[in-house]
Amino acid sequence: MAASKLAIKRPLLLDLELYEGFTTYAERRIVEAVQGEERAALNIGIGWRGLIEEMERFSDNMEFTKLRTNQEGVDPDDVGSRVPYEKGFHFLWRIEREVGRPVFDEFLKKYIATFKFKSIDTEMFLEFLKTNIPGIEKKIDLVLWTEGTGIPPDAFEPSSYIYTKIVTLASEFKAGRMPGEDEVVDWQGREWELYLENLPKSVEASQISALDARYRLSESKDYEVKVAFLQLAISSGCGHYHGLVERTLKEVGRTKYLRPLYTALVQGNGRQEEKIFAKRVFAEARHCYHPIAQHVIESIFSRHT
Repeated sequence: MAASKLAIKRPLLLDLELYEGFTTYAERRIVEAVQGEERAALNIGIGWRGLIEEMERFSDNMEFTKLRTNQEGVDPDDVGSRVPYEKGFHFLWRIEREVGRPVFDEFLKKYIATFKFKSIDTEMFLEFLKTNIPGIEKKIDLVLWTEGTGIPPDAFEPSSYIYTKIVTLASEFKAGRMPGEDEVVDWQGREWELYLENLPKSVEASQISALDARYRLSESKDYEVKVAFLQLAISSGCGHYHGLVERTLKEVGRTKYLRPLYTALVQGNGRQEEKIFAKRVFAEARHCYHPIAQHVIESIFSRHT
């Protein structure tokens, strides 16, 4: 099955969790077809780490770690996350791994042919799944995947040479080992993003400064890398990066980048100076942000200040 067909002709799923799950699945199939399995595994690994972080974010309200959440009385902008994308992807990937890709591709062809240009919901999808892959509900707990909280125990962490290498290097950083230039010579933005997201959230400020001195991550033109690095710098107490944090918060308007930086500044106790700094920057930059982004940041302040 050509991955592009999956991306172009997918049915319109009314439930966000499967809509975005299919989107992410299709994207990674395309990456695999065009750039290879290692690159696809790298993308899955970044998403896996992001999913774990969302579990931590919602640890006090696990309702929002479900694929199908009850958002009655909740502003969806306050609980927007990567859960629908990543947990939805892993649900589909779990099915593929259970039945094999050839069988799953045949199912997807039939699914698309049946529902293209139509709207369906999760119940319709699950019934179609059980009808066309008989017995799947005995092999995979469909209710746990769609209604349960957290990451199901049969979810699969990606495995590949480059993914394992990067995660291993990240685990060695706290002990003082920085990756050598020969180990990162072929790294691009996605590799650095995975590395940074797997580093401990709080390490010695001197380690962060040394890492940046060698690889100039704070100067990256890739905002995925820059924001991931600045989050670490903030959480590690590297106050000399505040000027760069301020410039970044005034340059970008995507909630994807604003949320983690403002959260890093104000989350936790004993961060009064950072909270004052964050509120000042927001007051000066808010008029440049979309109203949704403004609301998200105000919600962050209301929870942590």
